[in-house]
Amino acid sequence: MRTIDESDVPPLLRLASGGQFAKALAVAARLGLADLTGDSPVPVAELARATGTRPDVLGELLRTLAFVGVFEPGPADHFRLAAAFAPLRADHPHSLRNFCVLQAGLYTDAFNGLQATVATGSSGFREVFGTELYPYLAAHPGTEGLFDAAMAELCRPTAAALAAGYDFRGVRDVVDVGGGDGTLLAALLAAQPALRGVCVDRPSVCRRAAGAHHPAADRLTFRPADIFDELPVTGDRFLLKNVLHDWSAASQSRLLASVRAALVRTAGARLLVLEPLFDQEHGPAHALAQRVVCADGARPFLADELRGVLAGAGLPVLDSRQLACGHHLFECAPSD
Repeated sequence: MRTIDESDVPPLLRLASGGQFAKALAVAARLGLADLTGDSPVPVAELARATGTRPDVLGELLRTLAFVGVFEPGPADHFRLAAAFAPLRADHPHSLRNFCVLQAGLYTDAFNGLQATVATGSSGFREVFGTELYPYLAAHPGTEGLFDAAMAELCRPTAAALAAGYDFRGVRDVVDVGGGDGTLLAALLAAQPALRGVCVDRPSVCRRAAGAHHPAADRLTFRPADIFDELPVTGDRFLLKNVLHDWSAASQSRLLASVRAALVRTAGARLLVLEPLFDQEHGPAHALAQRVVCADGARPFLADELRGVLAGAGLPVLDSRQLACGHHLFECAPSD
C-alpha cells in the first residue's frame, strides 16, 4: 500500500490541517489503539471489533495517522504503532496518553477563542466555554479526571528529578500546594522514607485522589482548601509546581500571600517553586497557549521575572538551579 509522502503536501496545507491530525490522535488515544496494536501489525478488522468501531472508518483514521508517522501500515490492511510514539500507550513508563487527549481535545477546542484572545488579551477558554478552566473542570468530573491524569503524566519526571536533586535531610513535613492527585508527593515520599506529605487542592480533586491507591499512602493526606484564601496546614517545605504561571499577576499575589502566611507559622520553613522557564525560541508558543487556556493575564516566566514576583511577595529567592528534567527550582524563605 502506497503512503503519501509529506513532501506531496504544501507546507501551508500541512499547517492548516494540523487540527485534523490532533483530533485524530486524541480519538486514537481514547480508543486505546496504541495499546491494541503494539509492536506487531494488527488487522484493522480486529481493531474495529476490539473498539466497537466501523472497520472502514477506523482504517481511514489509522491511515491518516500513518501519514504523520504515528502508525506504520503493513500488508493486508495491518497496522502497528511506530516506535517513536510508544508513550501513547497507557502502560508506557513515560506515558503521555492522557495529556495527548487533553491537549488535542479540550485545549485545542479552547483555541476556537484565539481571535478574542488576540484582540483583547482575555482567556480564549472563557470565550468558548463561558467560564475559566478550573471552574469548568469542577463542573465536569470526567474531564477533571482526565486533566488530573494528564498532569500526573507530566509530573512524574519532575518528581523524580526533585527527589534526586534536592536535599531533604532534616525535613519532615512537605505540603504540595495545588498538588492535584498527589503524584509529586507520592514520588517524593517513596524516595524519602522520613517524609510526610499533605496535598492541598480543590475539594473535588482531593475527594477523588484520596480514594486512589498511592505509594506510601500511610504518609500522604489530602486537604481541600481555597489556596488563594488560606492554607490551613503547616510544613517544613511548601511546593508550588507549575502553578504560578497559570494565573494573572493579581491571583499570583493572593496565592503567594497565602503561602507566606503558612510559612511563617513554622520556624525555618521554605518554599520550593518549580517552573519551566522558556527561552526566546519556545517561549512565544507557550505564552500564547497560556493566554488562551488559562486565566486572563497568564503567561510563562523568565527567570528574572519570577524572582521579581517572589521578592515582591516577601519571598526572596535564596537559591536556584535547573533540575535534570528541565524545570527550574527556586528556594525561597519569607523575609522579615
